[in-house]
This record gives sequence, C-alpha cells and structure tokens, in this order.
Amino acid sequence: MWAAISQRNVHDGSGSDVLENAYVTYFEGFGVKLIPIPNISQDIGVYVEELPVNAVILSGGNDINPELYNQKPVYVRDVSARRDTTEQRLLELAIEKRLPVLGICRGMQFINVFFGGTIIQNIRAQCGRDVEHVAAAGHGVCIDHSRAKSQNKTSIVVNSYHNQGIRNACLAPELKAFAHSEKDGLIEGIYHRNYPIAGIQWHPERPGSAVEYDKELVKAFISRQSFWSRKTSKRNEKK
Repeated sequence: MWAAISQRNVHDGSGSDVLENAYVTYFEGFGVKLIPIPNISQDIGVYVEELPVNAVILSGGNDINPELYNQKPVYVRDVSARRDTTEQRLLELAIEKRLPVLGICRGMQFINVFFGGTIIQNIRAQCGRDVEHVAAAGHGVCIDHSRAKSQNKTSIVVNSYHNQGIRNACLAPELKAFAHSEKDGLIEGIYHRNYPIAGIQWHPERPGSAVEYDKELVKAFISRQSFWSRKTSKRNEKK
C-alpha cells in the first residue's frame, strides 16, 4: 500500500518540509510506503493521480490558520499557509477519488476545519492551565463508538502533543466524535458520516500510546474497515 502523507513546514528561513522518521518506521511496519507531499508544489494532483497512491495521511505539526475557521489569530504560533493549502487539496483529491484518510494530531484538527468546524487556538490559554495536552504524560481516553472499540475496550491511555484542540461545540456538522479525553472531555477521535475519513488526536508513531489499540486502528485504515469501510463510500455515492 502507498499513502501520500503531508509534512511539517519549518520556519527556520530555509522553507524546508520535514517528515519525522518515526512515521516512516511505524507505517512501514504495516507494509505502508509513504509518499511525502511537498508544501510548495503547484500541482499536488500529479502525486495522487500519477503515483500509486491508495490512501492519504495528514500528519502532525504546525498550527492551523484561524482565518480558515473565521477567527482572528490570537494564540497561534506556528502557522503555515502553504501547508494549509496542501492539506486542503489532499482532502479534496481524497474525496474525489474515494481514498481513505487518516488524520494524526493536527491532521485530525484540519479535517474538522475542512468540513466547517473550529478549533481551540490554545488549550491552556482558553481552557485553563490545569487542562494540559502539550507533551503531557499519557492520559485516559474514552472510546464512545462500537466501531472504534478493540476487544471490547472502552478506554485506552494515549500520548499527547497538541496545544490546539476540539470541543464538542467545535465539531463540524458532518463529523462525529468517537473518543474523548477522560479528564476534560476534549475530542480525541473523529470520523466523517459518509466519507472514509477519520482522525485521532494522539500520535501512534510515538512512544506512550496505546500500542495494541493503535495497531487495530491502523489495520482497519489499511484494509478499509471500520470508519474507512468501502460501504461508507458507496453510501455517499448514492446521495
């Protein structure tokens, strides 16, 4: 399987794109070969149309420009307009070609913004200093949907590396949540009602996550099961 994956845009004067090696190592363990998509390309469609792309992964890193969800930038610190444009086009192509999409951390947040939702620009500043998700120790997550449960598990422990987040009130109308943080109720997992698109707030490729649960989730993504089922795409085609 080949998956197009978005990259972090680095603001160090070089204009470089960066993909952490951990993504490559992790997904290759499942037989997935990654095709990094540059944020500067004027024709992203060529990568998806002319290369053997079977899926799309939206990776972590960079803040999302609040202007995309009709807010003024107050707390953001690492915005990349180029990356926002790239991921928007990747989602458009995935929908057009009915490709499964997995959003990781920022990737989940961008899916929500793409479909008309909003995000919390800075969790600590807007939700209180006791609400900690930036490089925090593992925290509990409640699994709220039967398709997302693995071996009847209703809760897991995940890592946490995000300063932005999604409340229930922020969620786009076309999306539903399947996981929430046990401590503060922030959304940790989302999926689209009709398209094979889903996202998680944690990083399965980094230490400290729910290893076995993540394996089942990634396998479902690869095999087009659960939220990425081909039946989901067929239902949407009939609409």
